Amino acid sequence: MDKKVVLSIAGSDSSGGAGIQADMKSFAYLGVHGETVVTCVTAQNTTEVRAIHPVPVDIIESQIDCLFDDSTIAAVKTGMLYNNDIVTAVVGKLTKYQIHPVVDPVIVATSGDTLSQKNLTAALKKELLPQALMVTANIPEASILADMKIQKRKDVQNACKTIFDLGPKYVLIKGGHLEDTLVLDVVYDGKEFHTFILPRIPNRKAHGSGCTLSALIAGFIALGDHPVDAVLKAKNIVWAMINEGYSPGKGADVLNHTPTIRVPPLLKSNERFSVWLELTTAIDKILTLLPSWYLPEVGMNFVYALPNATTRDMVCAVDGRITKHNERPFLCGTVDFGVSKHVASIVLAAMSFNPEMRSAVNIRYSQKTMDLCNTIGFRIGTFDRINEPPTASSTMEWGTTHAINTLGHIPDIIYDTGGVGKEPMIRILGKNPDDVIEKIKKLVSASIS
Repeated sequence: MDKKVVLSIAGSDSSGGAGIQADMKSFAYLGVHGETVVTCVTAQNTTEVRAIHPVPVDIIESQIDCLFDDSTIAAVKTGMLYNNDIVTAVVGKLTKYQIHPVVDPVIVATSGDTLSQKNLTAALKKELLPQALMVTANIPEASILADMKIQKRKDVQNACKTIFDLGPKYVLIKGGHLEDTLVLDVVYDGKEFHTFILPRIPNRKAHGSGCTLSALIAGFIALGDHPVDAVLKAKNIVWAMINEGYSPGKGADVLNHTPTIRVPPLLKSNERFSVWLELTTAIDKILTLLPSWYLPEVGMNFVYALPNATTRDMVCAVDGRITKHNERPFLCGTVDFGVSKHVASIVLAAMSFNPEMRSAVNIRYSQKTMDLCNTIGFRIGTFDRINEPPTASSTMEWGTTHAINTLGHIPDIIYDTGGVGKEPMIRILGKNPDDVIEKIKKLVSASIS
């Protein structure tokens, strides 16, 4: 099977968190083939950069020629170039091969140590940026390239315009260094500003996030994505990699490039993202909390609706099921909107009575569990599938509505004892995923006491 080839021209990070090491992990994550041209060898760890050795220019040029002689390279990203001689050599070769790279203007490491000589900035502005497809700068880098202070969102747009005038077709300025609970990234294409907002992940230094983002953007472009779409996809992946990052040493944390990270879907609003994140966090809790005997044969779903939701596409849920693996709950699938039918119908029916009741989960039915629910003092409702009218559009919607009307209020528990080919089931309802989790904790505690 042929794979797209993506080239990273960058420095080597001996700690494995940034540089060509991060780029190669990013390419592997996307399923593209990564190749490298090493510009510098660094002695660095998660706390500091101790030494930098620039690779001789003729060796850098030989690496580039060698790869282009052999491979059809679909996209190129540049990272640490260190000095003007390296920039000039790289630009010369990229011009020869008619390549417009994604440029990550690496100037300073996460640790604060410099990764460039004083003559680098002028070379970037004069030689490399006019050749670039896109430049991906954080706030300090953008401040240097635009020669201005960036303190507010309006400053970001002005800096975008200034850097755009240097020649790149797209300018991305990342907002991670601005003090805000939300991280705003801005892409400027010369005509329009495109903004991408995700919540800040606290207490993370995220060593290698800039390298990873630019590598992912280059990878998506190689796969055929429009540059702006590539930024959107890459930003969501990097957010997940930071969120599930780890600390291999005494200093900065690094990104988690493993394919099992939970990447947010491409959502339309911050409100949807908040609902997705809250549900995803609760699912992590339930995977460690719930004994396997509470898992139904058909699997479990956990849902959380947007405020005032009225349709299934406004309900976030597991696209798949929570099932059993090695006698433990296991998430089989992703988390997204519009992917649940049965449990989403329960929540939507409950919300028609009380819009605050936005979350639910289904668990295995047993008489012992129902006895525990009574002992705990949960309010309990039920329905019998035999009584479902033939005109009902949804068993779960009808059953939930019937149970609530019979009780005169929304219960904590709605159960049914099944039917022909239908597994009996218990549903736990709550205002939000944490409310549901607290009820599950009470049930689990009662079952093991």
